[in-house]
Amino acid sequence: MVIEFLTGMATGFDLSVRLYYALGILLIAGWLWAKSSSEQMIAEVERPKGPYTVGDSISETVILRNKGGTPKAWVEVEDRTDLPGVSFKKVASLGLMVAFDRLEMSGRVTRRGEYTVGPLVARTSDPFSMFPQEVVFGGQESVLVYPKILDIPDFASPSIHLVGDNSRRQRARVLSTDVASVREYEAGDALGRIHWLSTARTGELMVKQFDQGSSSDMWVLFDQHADSMAEIDEDSTDEVGATVAASVIDRYSKGFLPVGYAAHGSKSLIAAPDRSAHQREQIMRHIAASKPVGDVTLLETLSELERELGQNTSLVVITSAGDGSWVDALGGLVRRGVRVSTVLINRGSYGGESNGDALDHLVATGVSAYPLARGDSIASALLNSVGGEFDGLRQASARAHAEALGLAPSSTEELEELNSGTESEPASVDEQ
Repeated sequence: MVIEFLTGMATGFDLSVRLYYALGILLIAGWLWAKSSSEQMIAEVERPKGPYTVGDSISETVILRNKGGTPKAWVEVEDRTDLPGVSFKKVASLGLMVAFDRLEMSGRVTRRGEYTVGPLVARTSDPFSMFPQEVVFGGQESVLVYPKILDIPDFASPSIHLVGDNSRRQRARVLSTDVASVREYEAGDALGRIHWLSTARTGELMVKQFDQGSSSDMWVLFDQHADSMAEIDEDSTDEVGATVAASVIDRYSKGFLPVGYAAHGSKSLIAAPDRSAHQREQIMRHIAASKPVGDVTLLETLSELERELGQNTSLVVITSAGDGSWVDALGGLVRRGVRVSTVLINRGSYGGESNGDALDHLVATGVSAYPLARGDSIASALLNSVGGEFDGLRQASARAHAEALGLAPSSTEELEELNSGTESEPASVDEQ
């Protein structure tokens, strides 16, 4: 326009003046077209509420309407989201005879966590794309993605089921003839469990806690310390650990076993063993939302739980940590009669530092270990354990024999060879 204006003024050339006016009219018409397109357009989005599980398909429907004005041949519709690997974006066309367009958009969730979907954005313009317009509809909605839950074998049931006075007394939400204490009301508690005297005294709703009686309960400890984390692309030790933790919680809570949970990541949770659906939902939400950035070590978490772990308790530890004093702490729990099962994730297979020494230490200490490497079937890995109390005694005997001979076996395999050699060649009476 500037060039045509200067040319027309300098030369008096009639065509330049006409082009200048034509371009000016086109510019004004384009601006009016773009404003009309954006102001006369409305959109509605239907999003399923969820929650979702890793591997599920997430879909939504967008209805775009043209209330009048100019036709909209090209409208780019995008529902913004931070869901990894998911993109809600399509193009709609609203011509002169088209009043609305219905768009179906979908994706597949690949990682657990808390994410947001929205707002919905519609982008349109004039025919020459001189004045692009962006219209925002609605706001954000949160989406919770649970870890995948697998069908796993029964590998950690408590071996002792005591009922009566010999069992460790424990507070629970299940109904019983004995009231142990009261606590503050939580969403989901039955109104019949409200203790009205305490409510009147404190001014807040208080709920009765009953004595559980039988305490063949289980604890699940999920290690989310930042130093234990390792990942390759979409695969990580934390993601597979979350899958194991959720599967264990689901497996034993369905068996009406009181299940407790402890983890310290971006969010911390220590939930005492309970059979309620509220407890299960609370744990699953924590597993879904918590990230592996915690600074509480596995040994510190075991110290927190020490008083809760009795002779008739089962403990499942899910970790990818390297060798350390936490293994000796688990060995001490085994000697106290706690049934300990450790799902040890092979950190080296996820690109991190190898933690094979932790597996050797667990076996030597007598703790049942279930090694799990990248690509392994979780259900198959939980079928057969490495180590255990008998193996621990055998390994300790072999190590003592090696020290007596002045040898220093460096691995579990060498201890096995030494132990098998000792058993296969017994000394004669004269030699003894």
